[in-house]
Amino acid sequence: MLQSVVIYPQPDADPEKDRIVFEAGGRRVTLVAVRDEDTAAPVVAGLVDEGAALVELCGGFGPTRTAKVIAEVGDRAPVGAIGYAGESLAAISRFHLAWLAGEVQSELFLVLVPGADPERDRVVREHGGGARFTTVAVPDIEAAERVAARESVGLIELYGGFGADAAARVHAAAGGAPVGTVVFGIDEMDAAAALRA
Repeated sequence: MLQSVVIYPQPDADPEKDRIVFEAGGRRVTLVAVRDEDTAAPVVAGLVDEGAALVELCGGFGPTRTAKVIAEVGDRAPVGAIGYAGESLAAISRFHLAWLAGEVQSELFLVLVPGADPERDRVVREHGGGARFTTVAVPDIEAAERVAARESVGLIELYGGFGADAAARVHAAAGGAPVGTVVFGIDEMDAAAALRA
């Protein structure tokens, strides 16, 4: 079974307990909350030691923090991080400025898991001020489009092997909400592609 992890920040998180697991089609994806991006590297290294073969980091990491995680993991697993294309840059900048100002906004993570049922394989966590963090496992791009079309969120991040074509389609389905996909550096590409195959 292919095991991968998605790492995202959540204030006061306990990485041992704050986990969401989706399993279907010979694949297990575990989303793990960390207190912040700066404390992620040793947590990720431990998850790789436990069998994670692929690591995906949320959009807040940026190149410096992603490099710290890559250095900690070494060549034991490919590590990628969410990146946003030009059509999403202005909206994602507004989202991050609001987040830094303490304005809570809703987020949607779509995770590609073959055989997943988006109606059943979903977790919604409410935050203060009516915002929510929704994670949905989807079996394909079409399901991702359907889910994105009915959610009202400040940003969408795609995990599990979605490419630029999926980001464009989800961006359109979501009415222009910023959509990010995982990007791997040149040193990580071959290993990530082998796992996807």
